[in-house]
Amino acid sequence: MTKKTISVLGGGSWGTVLANLAAKNDNEVFLWMRDSETCKSINEEKINFKYLPKYLLEENLYATTEIEQISSSDIVIYCIPSDSLRQVVNESLKHLKTNSYLISATKGVELGSFLLMSQIVEEITKNKHKVGVLSGPNLAGEIAEEHLTGTVIASLHEDLSSALVDAYQTPFFKVYVNSDPYGVELGGALKNIYALACGIAFGLNSGENTIGMIMTRGLGEMSRLAHKMGANPMTFLGLSGVGDLITTCASPLSRNHKMGELIGQGHSVEDAKSKIGQAVEGLKTLEAVKKKSLEVGITMPIVDSLYSVIFEGTGFDSIEKILGNDQPKDVEFLN
Repeated sequence: MTKKTISVLGGGSWGTVLANLAAKNDNEVFLWMRDSETCKSINEEKINFKYLPKYLLEENLYATTEIEQISSSDIVIYCIPSDSLRQVVNESLKHLKTNSYLISATKGVELGSFLLMSQIVEEITKNKHKVGVLSGPNLAGEIAEEHLTGTVIASLHEDLSSALVDAYQTPFFKVYVNSDPYGVELGGALKNIYALACGIAFGLNSGENTIGMIMTRGLGEMSRLAHKMGANPMTFLGLSGVGDLITTCASPLSRNHKMGELIGQGHSVEDAKSKIGQAVEGLKTLEAVKKKSLEVGITMPIVDSLYSVIFEGTGFDSIEKILGNDQPKDVEFLN
């Protein structure tokens, strides 16, 4: 294992875990954030009290509010909420080392452009860096407790993928390789929509049969759109597709699931967002996907129903209203 200098941009729970995993493998790690108080607590007490108050961080992890600290980094990982990513990438641009690998660990779609996060990185950096995507069924709290977890590094560049495996592989954190970054990233973004739907079902006290139905029909919708957008639908059978979908849809630890649960219990969208207190990527992704599905002519009944409930204020009294007018075909891409 070759020691590297790694910077993680974003001091939330996922960014903190990614930074600490790299530090555990004896890399020199910088964790950049804007919150100076959190930065101070990490450096002095080795704890991010705001997001992971029981997670002791490694001594070779250094928090900073100065983005120029990334200038010596071999790998730079963006772990920023999707609506802030473009700004942060622009801020980091002049400080990047010439041959540094750039990784998107943010799951989301940019509203308007429908660009995925790695595509924003490529656009801003003008393809001067090799770019990859880190995605999978990765609940930060469970990784902090060292539960066995798998993730995917997806890139067109084998050297980048090898570097990420080298930097992050541990006995409890397994890193798998994929050469379809668009499909991997699209799966990571889209599954948040169906976590909202499963959360609503949970809030309505629906049964396990219902949850399984929503997940499966959601996977069909995801793969239809992915195929239309040029991704390989087989990618959705991996960790970043069905694996991430199952984890996020079934777990109350997911912010998207919790958001849906609150809506299912009768809370308004604004009240639910206030109770969660952190970014809910599924809401932004839902808005972007609704627009794109209309543009490309893809049928997505769950997306349509959720959009109507969340953005148009349509009332509902049963989970059937969330499933919408689904098509009768069971499995996509079978003749």
